[in-house]
Amino acid sequence: MSRHPSSRHTSNGSDGSDGTWFLEAVGAKEKAPTSIEAVERLESENAAPPEAPLAGVTAGSPSADGAVSFDGDPGTSTSSFHPVPAPPPPPDLEHPTAVVDPAHHTTDLRTETAEIDATATERPTERATERPEPDAALSGALRSRRNFRWPVVVVLIVAIVAVGVATWWLPRALDEEALAVRQSYYDTAVGLRNHLPASQGALDAVTNPGSDPTAVSAAVPTIAELDSRSFALEAATAEPLPRSLPLVPSGPVDELEPLQVRGNVLGTTGSNLATRIGDAYVYRTSIPALLDTGALPISATTQEINEISVRLAGSLATDAGIVTDLPDDPAFAATRTAATAAVERYGPWQDAYLGALTAEDTEAATALVDELAGIRRELEALLDTDLIAFRTEADGGIVELARELETYLEDVTRS
Repeated sequence: MSRHPSSRHTSNGSDGSDGTWFLEAVGAKEKAPTSIEAVERLESENAAPPEAPLAGVTAGSPSADGAVSFDGDPGTSTSSFHPVPAPPPPPDLEHPTAVVDPAHHTTDLRTETAEIDATATERPTERATERPEPDAALSGALRSRRNFRWPVVVVLIVAIVAVGVATWWLPRALDEEALAVRQSYYDTAVGLRNHLPASQGALDAVTNPGSDPTAVSAAVPTIAELDSRSFALEAATAEPLPRSLPLVPSGPVDELEPLQVRGNVLGTTGSNLATRIGDAYVYRTSIPALLDTGALPISATTQEINEISVRLAGSLATDAGIVTDLPDDPAFAATRTAATAAVERYGPWQDAYLGALTAEDTEAATALVDELAGIRRELEALLDTDLIAFRTEADGGIVELARELETYLEDVTRS
């Protein structure tokens, strides 16, 4: 006959308990686990193999030593509490038995365990839904585990290669530019040097009083070529030198600076020589044309006097222009002064000569014709003297220029 716990009567005036509290108080029975401890105990027991119950021992029956087990109801047992009964065996989860709770409700242990497991696993799932994984919330670039970026590596490699190429190429490029400049200096200087012998021949034709007009005229192209080659050297040395970059040796460019200055001076010297030889050519061809009136009579008719008057007036205008255009060269200063004075005398002389012809004064006319011829001879003699002096000076300048150019060429070709 089963007893309902609520129908039991206790002497301690309790609220209808079955006496379990007393057994737990005296240590005869363990305290009932809480719901959380029950779940933990069930999980641990599920992991351990079940122990077989003692053979021949059942609840409420005497054991092998004669002790009677306690059924948990202090009011229904007359046996002693000693020895303390062994705890019941762990439940068999594979074949669970019904457990009767105080309210006479039976609960399947397997169902209760499944519900507890579902409850235990439900909350972490909810938390996982509420708090996403940190890696999922990050962007692709932040989730990346690479410590570098390939574009950065490529840029660094390209920069290193560029620096290496520049270190190897820039000095060589500067050397090549300096060598090209040296070559331009050499070409123009050697061209001038090789033309100097021809320039000496032109100088001789211009300054030699015995040279015929053909030889004098042939000297003009040679003089022009001398000036052209001298200007080429000046232009080459006037070009700016190559610019050297920082951290690049500038030795080849520094060596060009003195060569540039010297080459420019030599080019200027050649140009000055060509100019002065040209001036000599102008004096050589201009002074003989002064006061060139042709044959003059000491007596003439009125018509002839008029014709002579017109011719002399044109000659005076031409001579004035020639004297004005004479170069201001110090080697021909005396000749220029004499030519200026002759032209100044030429105007009054024409008036006197035409008057003598009109008056039929042959003596006066003869004297005036002789005077004009004397002026012309004096000019030519003075010109010859200046030309010879200039020949000596200019020839020495050509020889000196040739020597300096040879030294310069040696320095240009010296590395």
